Amino acid sequence: MITKVKANKSFRGTTKYVLEKEKAKIIGGNMYGQSTNELVEQFTLSAHLNPQLKDPCYHLMLSVPKSDRTLNDDKLANLSQRHLASVIVLSRLQGDESQVKQPDKRIANTKLKQLVDEFIETELPAYDFFIARHSDKEHDHTHIVASRVNNLDGKSIRTWNNYAHSEHSARLLEREFQLTPVQSSWESKQKAMTRNQLERVERDGLPGEEIMRRAIEQVAADKPTMPQLIERLWREHQVKSIVSYYGHGGVRGIKFGIDIGSFNEDGSPRLLWKQGGNLNKYKCSFTKLQSELGINYDPKRDDSEINHLNNFLESVDNNQVNQQIISTIFPKKSSSYSRN
Repeated sequence: MITKVKANKSFRGTTKYVLEKEKAKIIGGNMYGQSTNELVEQFTLSAHLNPQLKDPCYHLMLSVPKSDRTLNDDKLANLSQRHLASVIVLSRLQGDESQVKQPDKRIANTKLKQLVDEFIETELPAYDFFIARHSDKEHDHTHIVASRVNNLDGKSIRTWNNYAHSEHSARLLEREFQLTPVQSSWESKQKAMTRNQLERVERDGLPGEEIMRRAIEQVAADKPTMPQLIERLWREHQVKSIVSYYGHGGVRGIKFGIDIGSFNEDGSPRLLWKQGGNLNKYKCSFTKLQSELGINYDPKRDDSEINHLNNFLESVDNNQVNQQIISTIFPKKSSSYSRN
C-alpha cells in the first residue's frame, strides 16, 4: 500500500483539502460533524487541551494498489482505523521493540496486533478523527485526519520516526487484509524503476533523489534535445524540470522536483526540489547533461521552448496526469527537433 503521514498546524486547511475534493466522502471516525466547519470546531476544542503543541493536526493517507480487489467502505474504514492505531502504538514503543527497520529487534507482529486491538478498544475513542474516501484517481485511497491530542489527559501523539512507523503498519495490514505486499523504503532502494514514476515513489518508497536520477538517465538514453528531456520527464515520470536564466539571458542552472508524499500546512502536496548539480554533479547539472549524457542544447533553437515549458510546469498541479495536457500544449515542437 501507499502510505503518507504528516503533522501540521492547520485543521481547517487539511480538513478542507480532504473533504472538498470531488467524490470525497466520510466513511469512518468518531466525530459528530460532517462539514468542514463542524469538524474544525471539534478539532479546535481538542487542540486547546495542549496549547503548547506546535502541530496538532495529524494527516495520514493510505491507498490500496489498483491491482487489488476493491474494498467496500466498511472494510476500508476498518483498515484505515487500524492503521492510525498502529502508528500511535508504534510511536510509544521504546528500546529494541521500536526499531521497526530491524526485523531481528522490532516488536513481534503478534504482540503488535494484540496491542493495537487493545488500543482500539480502550484508548482510540479519546482521539478525535475522521476517515474520508477519495475516488478521484485510478485507485481509491483514504485520508485520516486526527487530532494528536488525547481528550482525556491532553498528551500528544509522538511523531518521531512516524514515516517508518507508517510503512511498517502498512506491511502488517497488507498481510492482515490479504493485499498485494510491497517493500518498505529501507528494503527497496535497489529496485528497478517502473514507467509510472510517481506511483513508484508512493508504493516502494525509493528516495526521491534516486527516483529523479534514474528517470533522467532513462529519458536521456536516446540523447534527446533539452526541451524533449524536460517534456518527457514530466509526461512519463511526473518529474518537473525548471531551467533558470541570468538577467542577460544565459542559463544559470536546472532544478528537478518530484512529489514524495510531503504536505504543506493546508494539506496540499509539496515537492522535493534538487538543483541538478546537487542531484548528481557528474551527470545532472545543466552542463553535465550535455557533456556526459549527450543532451542536445542549442540556445537559439531551444530557449523559447524551454521558457514555455517552465511556465507550464510552474503552474500545473503536482498531482495532475499530464500526458494529454502537455501534448496538447506542445503537439509538435517537443518531438520535431532534429539532433546534431
